Amino acid sequence: MANRKRTFKIALTCAAAAGLIVLVVVFLQLRSQQGESVPIPMPAAKALMTLAKVHQTATKDGKVQWELDADSAQLEASGGRMILTAPKVIFHMEDGTLVHLTAEQGILHTNNNDMKVTGRVRLHNDQYTLTTEILVYLHDQRLLKSDAPVRIESPTASLRADRMTYDLTQNRAHFEGQVEGDLHERPAI
Repeated sequence: MANRKRTFKIALTCAAAAGLIVLVVVFLQLRSQQGESVPIPMPAAKALMTLAKVHQTATKDGKVQWELDADSAQLEASGGRMILTAPKVIFHMEDGTLVHLTAEQGILHTNNNDMKVTGRVRLHNDQYTLTTEILVYLHDQRLLKSDAPVRIESPTASLRADRMTYDLTQNRAHFEGQVEGDLHERPAI
């Protein structure tokens, strides 16, 4: 009889332990499946640090040149580059107007404030919207350049070009390659 009780206790303990193990495995599987629905950015192999919700401002002679916000940034240990996710840049013009830039990714060179943005690049102000896939900002010259095709839309015109250079200081754009445009009739008032 004592042997039966002992065997019963061992069997009951093993069953409880097996049930606990199954419960832990199911919990871990459910947790890993939930984690897959929200992608976590992997840090770059050479990243010194990864930051969330980044804000940076560049000034010259006491005037704001641009303001940068990004969902995340990885600062590389060597090379002075900051890899940006979903950068948003506001360029401040001499006349007080603002030019807004958004993209999927970007690189900020921390030594000279030059930038390169890629992926559904959109540049807009109150008069027009420019779209392209790659745009480079040269900080010392205050130039925006694209060697990829650009498209500009406004209420009165649309323009397509193979390449573009936009001088933020003079608020003047230069288009190259095959340049095509359409003028739109203004609606009667």
